[in-house]
Amino acid sequence: MPGLGALAAVVALLGFLSIGMVEAGETQIVFAERGLEELGITAAGRRTRHLTFEHTARRDVTGTPDLMAVETVTVVGGVIFVEQARPRSAEYACPGVDIDPAGTSGQRLTASFPDQRVTGTIYDWELEPLVRFVRSGSDALFTYMGVHGEYHKAFAGNLAGFNLFLLDTFRSLRSPERAHLAVNTQVPGYTAGPGSDRIDEQAAGELTRWMRRSHLMFTDLDVDFVFGPEQGELVVDGDPYWIALDSRRRGPGRITGRFDDAAATLAANPVVFGSGFRLAKYAALFRYLKTDCPLQWRAFRGSVAQHRRELDLYTIPMRRMPYAVR
Repeated sequence: MPGLGALAAVVALLGFLSIGMVEAGETQIVFAERGLEELGITAAGRRTRHLTFEHTARRDVTGTPDLMAVETVTVVGGVIFVEQARPRSAEYACPGVDIDPAGTSGQRLTASFPDQRVTGTIYDWELEPLVRFVRSGSDALFTYMGVHGEYHKAFAGNLAGFNLFLLDTFRSLRSPERAHLAVNTQVPGYTAGPGSDRIDEQAAGELTRWMRRSHLMFTDLDVDFVFGPEQGELVVDGDPYWIALDSRRRGPGRITGRFDDAAATLAANPVVFGSGFRLAKYAALFRYLKTDCPLQWRAFRGSVAQHRRELDLYTIPMRRMPYAVR
């Protein structure tokens, strides 16, 4: 009996399936020819030694994170999520969260509430590294403070990390509204599916004009994430946003601007920012489980580990990860 790889190759040759669109398992991302270069991105090549970092924001006695502390503003110019979600009502506290391997990528996460089981929208290639990120206890997902970008280790070498680079450097990319199309592999929730071909140059231009500040963060600071079931779906209300800050002084930073128009941000590139919004929402939900529902958190982590081979995961060799943008 032929192996799975042989069957996939035969089907692909018949025109039914792209090699990069295997139903489940790890697939290495293939970029379009000169796809990164046309965006102005330089790949890491041999410069992989300092591509990862970790940072956790200081908390005060009440547990409130201080993103303007010197130790944060001098390290993070990028994506940092610090908040924890809460249930819409007491009856929705500590749901059982699980992976349904029979579902499709983007619809495999399930949450069990009293008398109902609902599905959450997060793609496998986002979910698996996000669970590892939340487990680590870190806050910062990505930073670009010096001459190159740095990834939290959970996002180094995968599609979710690649997308974080695009999100953070959006203002510096050539044709940022098309940035995700540098990926040639057919990926659910990225190059295949709703919004993957939606291009809005005007919306991208409006966002990049606002982003012409020296120091930006894409964050969820003070966002009140609230989750619960709604018509068969797991809904997490609350959206991340952009802040601009003055960090040139020797003391703490100071917020000088805020862009919190979620619709305008998503319109600039629904794929790139759609993933960023999902990461923020589910990071907040997973932090809630980790902090307030340890039994459910352990069970969920176990489910992810158990079904990992059945998830659609997309990897990128570290030497091909984005390093800098010109």
